[in-house]
Amino acid sequence: MRIECSSTTGLIEAVLPSNRPQLFLDGTEYPLPTGALVLPGFTDSHAHLIGLGEMESKVDLVDARSAQECAQRIAEHARTLPAGTWVQGFGWNQERWDSPALPTRELLDSLIPHHPVILLRIDTHAAWVNSAAIHAANITPRWVEGGQVLLDDTGQPNGLLIDNAMMLAFQQMPPITTEQKMEWLDYGVGQCLRYGITSLHDMNVEPERLEAMTRLAERGGMKIRCSVFLKAQGEEWRAVPQPGPLAKNVDIVGVKYFADGALGSRGALLLQPYSDAPATCGIQLLSADQLAGLADEPARRGFAVATHAIGDGANRLVLDAYQQLRNRYPDALLRVEHAQIVHPDDVPRFAELGVLPSMQPTHCTSDAAMARQRLGAVRCGYAYGWQNLRRTGVPILAGSDFPIESPDPIAGIRAFVERLDNSTQKPWHPEQRITEQEAIAAFTEWPAAGIPGNPWRGRIAEGYAADLVVLAGNPCAAAEATTIATTLATIVAGNVVWRWA
Repeated sequence: MRIECSSTTGLIEAVLPSNRPQLFLDGTEYPLPTGALVLPGFTDSHAHLIGLGEMESKVDLVDARSAQECAQRIAEHARTLPAGTWVQGFGWNQERWDSPALPTRELLDSLIPHHPVILLRIDTHAAWVNSAAIHAANITPRWVEGGQVLLDDTGQPNGLLIDNAMMLAFQQMPPITTEQKMEWLDYGVGQCLRYGITSLHDMNVEPERLEAMTRLAERGGMKIRCSVFLKAQGEEWRAVPQPGPLAKNVDIVGVKYFADGALGSRGALLLQPYSDAPATCGIQLLSADQLAGLADEPARRGFAVATHAIGDGANRLVLDAYQQLRNRYPDALLRVEHAQIVHPDDVPRFAELGVLPSMQPTHCTSDAAMARQRLGAVRCGYAYGWQNLRRTGVPILAGSDFPIESPDPIAGIRAFVERLDNSTQKPWHPEQRITEQEAIAAFTEWPAAGIPGNPWRGRIAEGYAADLVVLAGNPCAAAEATTIATTLATIVAGNVVWRWA
């Protein structure tokens, strides 16, 4: 294979047969090591660019094995801060603890009584807080639309806030400066480049973040192509009333809604009760009519419409809403983000309605043990149903949902083709695996269909964007290590923007 790219046009100019891979940039050969593999640059179709830097700034709880270990890490950090300062952590997951019970405020109160504490669960759909945070945010027993303030036996907040209830605490925290946002975004861009990501669908972006994105781009720091889906649950998208370019490599392309919460915090909306909590079916954040009404004007204006749906109840609800939108706007670009649990009766509707599933394969391998408890055997048979959807002919837009999962696309590709339960390292419902070719296409070619205009990206072919990744070894091989060393170089618009030393 011989590939020629121009940094002037940023396009692939020729693909010619050769005995070995040859890469030419502006006519100069870029030497490739033996065994190197050149692929179209990876696209993460569902991620949170600012999140990698933001969560890096919080106390890391991802590998903690107990609530006690989480609290001790927070207490150590709090000792370095003045009393009254908010302490933040990220990544706790009770399903990974030796005793997988949900935590409460008492443990935090005993170790960190003088600092408000807020600790985000790994899925960012639940927060664990202490009494100081409850008092600082004036959190009382109350009904919260689209969320829950969980209560203890005395009827008082027990320290767990689910989905929209987290806003009660967020609204009382110190504001984040534009410079801090720029630092977080810059960190995220750097991490993407290290993993060969050349394009990103940035989800649920608040309008107040756009200034930081623009300023970073003006400084030359936005080195990946960023397609922005604006936060829209409260019609925040109206701050940018039309899709279009915002700055170099930053384009406003869509809006983002939420139909339910997450499976781990039992906020995902199920058609039938949870197997391990028969008193609840989860949380419904919008009705089908509400979603169709909210998304009507954005769809008419040419925005792509993306909606978070985890449970089979939420996926059915979103498809019902999209059926209304499709009747009004035949050309609207409609996406379901996650599509984790889709009832078999609803699977054909994706193809029938022209709806694209945006799925994150490493969620499956991380969630398998927890999903067995939440869903039971029957629903697990169609959960994370990649093959079910592929049989209908729809492309899967693959991503990671970082920082919830690693941004590494190779980890995602391997999850697609191996589908190994992280807790057992054994295949979990392997009948839902997809082929190596499909897995690579899901991270390269297919994501272009998920943004308006279906740009010429994701293929090594004449006229396509010169966005490439150079790898050492086969990304689908089980023996390959999923580390940054796998990526040798990242090329955007014909320019080498990252290279392994």
